[in-house]
Amino acid sequence: MARPSNTGHRRQEIVNGLMQAMADKGYEKASIQSIAKAAGLSPGLIHYHFKTKQEILIALIHQISEQAAQRFTLLADAAGNAQQQLDAYIDAALALGDGSNPEAVTAWVIIGAEAVRIEEVRALYQQIIRQHSQQLSELLQQVAAENGMTLNPSQTADISAFVIASIEGSYQLATTAPAANPGYAARLLKQALAGMLHSGT
Repeated sequence: MARPSNTGHRRQEIVNGLMQAMADKGYEKASIQSIAKAAGLSPGLIHYHFKTKQEILIALIHQISEQAAQRFTLLADAAGNAQQQLDAYIDAALALGDGSNPEAVTAWVIIGAEAVRIEEVRALYQQIIRQHSQQLSELLQQVAAENGMTLNPSQTADISAFVIASIEGSYQLATTAPAANPGYAARLLKQALAGMLHSGT
């Protein structure tokens, strides 16, 4: 009887190995050897499952995005209204505790830097940001409707951009200057959003 394929498991180990190597060395200095060491695999297995280091990076971007979506879904399932859904979105991105992943945050900051110079990474990064912007816009419109308000497309776009920039900035501080990053970023962002939505601006 043929043994079941472990390709998916091996690829997962390699992607996690890159994430660990990036946290230690950055992407550029994360060699196939260092990825293999972090994954507990031989360099030959890395080359068997991925043609290039960039291919592993693309897989890591997808993984981080999917895990973030899963954390939001888990929190949003307990939400009773649009405001709680919006709170769940912020908690999924910024809250500490169960489901938080500091290594993924560090990797995401590095990915943002690599997006400046690698076209394929930039295209995928921008696609994910657009998806988040669309999701936020829908949540904001729903919250406004619950409060008897109307947000025009420009207002929605501005608030969505503010939320995304706040989250990305918090990640940057958490990675590069953790002492300057408050552990209550989620609460502060919720308070700022409440002010914007109540004023309609």
